[in-house]
Amino acid sequence: MWNGSRRDKKYRQKIKLLCTAPGIGKLTAIELLVELQDMSRFKIGLTPAEYSTGERTRQGRITRCGNKRVRTYLVESTWVLITKDPHLRAKYLRLKSRRGGKRAVIAIARTFLIRLRRMLLDNVPYRMAA
Repeated sequence: MWNGSRRDKKYRQKIKLLCTAPGIGKLTAIELLVELQDMSRFKIGLTPAEYSTGERTRQGRITRCGNKRVRTYLVESTWVLITKDPHLRAKYLRLKSRRGGKRAVIAIARTFLIRLRRMLLDNVPYRMAA
């Protein structure tokens, strides 16, 4: 039951804040907040695995540690984001030409997650990169 407590107002504010980002709706915002809870420290599993030997460094698939649903919602939102944010679209197209579309989307999703985290910690709405 929604009783209008101070805690509910805090979540309502965070949901509104997340909804300012392209591709993030109410359900995605709620899922992110519920699953991640503390945005000051979290694991999603969007970081590539790294295999290093001496001078050679090779990056592999994403580590997939963390919550699968959050990762799925984030990637879905990223597809919308790259149609709305010109800076991230340009970055996506650069990465896509070198690494392929799927890897490029994961890289943009990671950037998007970092921006979402910063939005929540600083309590500021999403702004398109200049």
